[in-house]
Amino acid sequence: MALKTLHKLEEKNFIKIVEDSDLDSPALPGRPLPLKAFKQWINETEADDTLSLKEGRKKWAVKRKQLQKLTR
Repeated sequence: MALKTLHKLEEKNFIKIVEDSDLDSPALPGRPLPLKAFKQWINETEADDTLSLKEGRKKWAVKRKQLQKLTR
C-alpha cells in the first residue's frame, strides 16, 4: 500500500525515488563518517534554527493534509 502511494507521488512528479543512492549523509546508512566530518555535522546542526515541538507538529499537520490530498 505505502509503496503504491509512493509510486503515485513519483508519477505526479511530487517526489523522486532514488534507486542508486550515492548520497553522502550521516542520516543514511553507508560508509562510516570520519570523526572530523561528524564534528562538523554536529556544529552545523547546532547552529541551525530550531522550532518548538508545538510548531513542528503544526507544520507536520499541514504537510500531512497536503500529502493526503495528493494521494487520493
